[in-house]
Amino acid sequence: MIIGTLENGNKCVYDLPKGVKTAEQFTALIVGYNNKPWQREELQNQPILIGLNGPMYNGTAYLKSTGEEVTIIRYEQPSKY
Repeated sequence: MIIGTLENGNKCVYDLPKGVKTAEQFTALIVGYNNKPWQREELQNQPILIGLNGPMYNGTAYLKSTGEEVTIIRYEQPSKY
């Protein structure tokens, strides 16, 4: 699990495809940052990853370790169709 921080200081968790398992792999894919004012606040300045769709808002969840509520930011493989 890779945990990040939103602009407002709250934590987020990145929901990534199976092939991206470490923070090093994640950061190696960053090609820019999302700056689309019409999108949700949680998506602002989130990484854009080469070869993946996203960032996408995927709701919230609670960390088992701390009980803290976090935003889930999802990325997925593009469809082959």
